[in-house]
Amino acid sequence: MLMGVLCVTVTAAGLFLGSAEGKSTDVLSMQQQESKIVALLGDLNEHAPDSVKNKLRQLINDAESRIAERESKGDYRITREEVKLWKAITDLLDKETIRQYGVYYYKNLGFTVGSGQQQMDYGMETMENLKKEISTQDWNSLNKIRNDYFAAEENGTQNSTVNAEFKMREILKNYRALDADAIILNTLSDKNQQTLGMFIITPEHEAVYQDGAENGLNRLEAEEQEALHQIWEETTAILPKEMFTNFKYFVVAGDGEYGVLAYVTKLGSENEVWSMAVDWADIKDDGFYPYTVVHEMAHYITLNDNQLKYDKGSGYPIDRYTEWMCVAKEDSYIQAYYNLFWRDIIIDWYVNPENPYFFFRHQSEFVSSYASTDCAEDMAESFAAYVLLEKASTPEAQAKLDFFDSYPELKAIKTDILNNIKENDVYVSPTIAMENTTEVKKEELDGFVNVLVGITEILCK
Repeated sequence: MLMGVLCVTVTAAGLFLGSAEGKSTDVLSMQQQESKIVALLGDLNEHAPDSVKNKLRQLINDAESRIAERESKGDYRITREEVKLWKAITDLLDKETIRQYGVYYYKNLGFTVGSGQQQMDYGMETMENLKKEISTQDWNSLNKIRNDYFAAEENGTQNSTVNAEFKMREILKNYRALDADAIILNTLSDKNQQTLGMFIITPEHEAVYQDGAENGLNRLEAEEQEALHQIWEETTAILPKEMFTNFKYFVVAGDGEYGVLAYVTKLGSENEVWSMAVDWADIKDDGFYPYTVVHEMAHYITLNDNQLKYDKGSGYPIDRYTEWMCVAKEDSYIQAYYNLFWRDIIIDWYVNPENPYFFFRHQSEFVSSYASTDCAEDMAESFAAYVLLEKASTPEAQAKLDFFDSYPELKAIKTDILNNIKENDVYVSPTIAMENTTEVKKEELDGFVNVLVGITEILCK
């Protein structure tokens, strides 16, 4: 399965019609009801009037009763009536958020949804390069698979990635000189991601440049390869090289400054092989890059095949955390995190994951606005803060950092990263994101300038 770790789903495969009609019964104790009300209101709770709380109490009980009734029959498909209830809960919360903060409050925080970025298609460069390596018939087949994949993605087809990857492998297996995994990455990644170069991570945890003839990228000269390899050195000055044991590739790719800073990608049907990509344009001397790569490594730690299992079945109860075609194992880190910090607010989030008011009413619970994207991003952001911040700015956010201390192996990872950073004299910003600071540390760029110059030459070829 090829997937950038950016999107999370809660249910099996979207909205289905089901049968959860009839009078609801109380399934929550008074204490549970009050706990959910407090959780859903978040920072609004102290000043929310009783009229709002009473209405919220009624809606929550109705929604949870319908969920319990449906799931007791082994039906994990969300019904249309449930979605109406969930939307009513979110609408009520949004109105109270606006009442307390004002309708234009989000503009003062600089909160934006979507980048408005012009659509490119850098993957077609790889496709054009492949014309020299494969037959015309196979190229046309690959191109059709790719076009169908992106069309299916736009329509939200859940299994489009798996099908496309399988079909592409069937064609590419006839060309032994080509690396099928790399080509799939370079052709099915986000169209706005321009890949400059790829490195194979060896069993000795070294990054060895992969020639463009193997992966469909443009071939780089020795000095260009060295410029990109320096980014691997920058990254492993933060993350110990041993942490890349289950990573096949280190990729230098990006969509320009302040776009997608970095991402990890799962490969294979069981999430057993991983790739990390970083955007050279976002590696600066401001101390934020350590947060970026620790965040991405946190995705691997919490979403690898020891934590999730591949599943394209009919679904799971709302109490279980699910990823795209995956479900969390019961003893996984993210299942425990979901139980503590997301289960009580998941109904509100599910209605509209891009709703800015969701973050505004839960600001004290997140270490950054990006953390409110979904449970997986929240956990990755919180882990980065756990490793690199002295403490969170609120008790609610600190509780998420303290969560990781309950796992000795995660405490050990934190120690290893901090020791590595100290040994390599890496500067770390005292805040997790630029949105939380008005000053950026200014120091001599030294050799880092040479890295940027080298990469600029690659782009301008």
